[in-house]
Amino acid sequence: MEEKETKKTKNEEQNNVEVQSFEKKNGIKEYRFTIILLVVIAVFVIFMPFISEKVQNLKDTNFFSNLFSKNNSNLENNDNNVPKDKPEKDKDTFISADKSGANAPVLKDGMIPVRYNTIEKKWVKADSSNPSTNSWYNYANGEWANAVLVKASGTKTRDYYLKSSNDTIINDEDILAFYVWIPRYKYSLVASTGVQQIDVVFEEKTATKSQGPNYITHPAFTFGNEELDGIWVGKFEVTGNINNLTILPNQMALVNQNIANMVNAIPGFYNDIYGLNQTTTDVHLMKNTEWGSIVYLMNSKYGICKDNKCTKPTTYSYDYSSDIGIKSSTTGNINGVYAMNGSVMEYVMGNNNGVVGASGLDTVWMNENKKYYDLYTDGVEADLTRGINGDATTEFGPFQSEQSSWDNSTAKFVNSANPWFFRDVNSDMYSFSSYTGGAHYQVGFRLTLV
Repeated sequence: MEEKETKKTKNEEQNNVEVQSFEKKNGIKEYRFTIILLVVIAVFVIFMPFISEKVQNLKDTNFFSNLFSKNNSNLENNDNNVPKDKPEKDKDTFISADKSGANAPVLKDGMIPVRYNTIEKKWVKADSSNPSTNSWYNYANGEWANAVLVKASGTKTRDYYLKSSNDTIINDEDILAFYVWIPRYKYSLVASTGVQQIDVVFEEKTATKSQGPNYITHPAFTFGNEELDGIWVGKFEVTGNINNLTILPNQMALVNQNIANMVNAIPGFYNDIYGLNQTTTDVHLMKNTEWGSIVYLMNSKYGICKDNKCTKPTTYSYDYSSDIGIKSSTTGNINGVYAMNGSVMEYVMGNNNGVVGASGLDTVWMNENKKYYDLYTDGVEADLTRGINGDATTEFGPFQSEQSSWDNSTAKFVNSANPWFFRDVNSDMYSFSSYTGGAHYQVGFRLTLV
């Protein structure tokens, strides 16, 4: 009897153990989901700083905007997708969009590289490394490099734009000035009658200068004793007023100023309004040879000429970005220089034998600032042999009845009575004539930046 009761007790204890084991297992199973969820949350909290850092890196490299950009047709080749923390050696994998051999633009303090977004119809910040996708410039395709100066504080601050990612829209109301890059080159111009295509070859500033007879290094890229990679020229004539100069589209040019007033207004660029640094930048009135450098590049395969046929720009339209307006630029697209054919006449710094005329300057200024103007030997208005190679004067002969063979353009040289050159006479970029240097209601000016 006792044996049976002992067995019964053992069986009951074994059953209790099995029941407790079953309940324990099922209890763990019942709370398994809650435990897993808590583990996942803990892991997420621990690694959240790391994840945030990687997401921010993607934002900094413009990954998301490029991923959904309307302009990107080939994301696999988009150089903007390379993270900023990529090893330095990977920069060699960038493929420049431009194969022309043109020197890369030299940006000065405060300048922001821009390209025109044809979808948004806005200027956006360009990638200065000029990748093959969403490129800044491509001279081989007639797409010259553009840059802008912006307000210190507008809808956005200058610091914001300088630090912003590529493709950031530059608000129109924040822009103070547009500039276009003219890379250093040598040229070959065959003596002939009529408008022709000029052979242009880009070159490094360290290259030995070509003096002819076949090629001539353009003189606009020598500034005083300094050899330049290129020059920045005003995309438009100077606008605004004499105390607040701007270089903007769709506005009337600033006129009726003597040359001294123009020169004396320039130091205003060297302050926080424009962001330029006078120790590293030189803004000056465009020289006659600098005007010529634009015209020669325009009349090459990098501008309006193809297969020895040149399409002359139309008269400047104040709707500059329209289909009609872009035809008035030196490239036939929005990337070129405007208002060289039409708008107002422009003083350029080319002078007859140091005569100041009615310019408001004096002989002291003339003697101390020779790098700011081209000096021509004394002569009469009809003596058209006194030109400087590259200035778009003598080389555009032969001449007859004060007209050039290039589009029958006006051709009158500086002299003692009218010692200063002006261009765009009778709405013609190949033309040149002379005036006193005094104020005139039809004469404006343009600026160069080096």
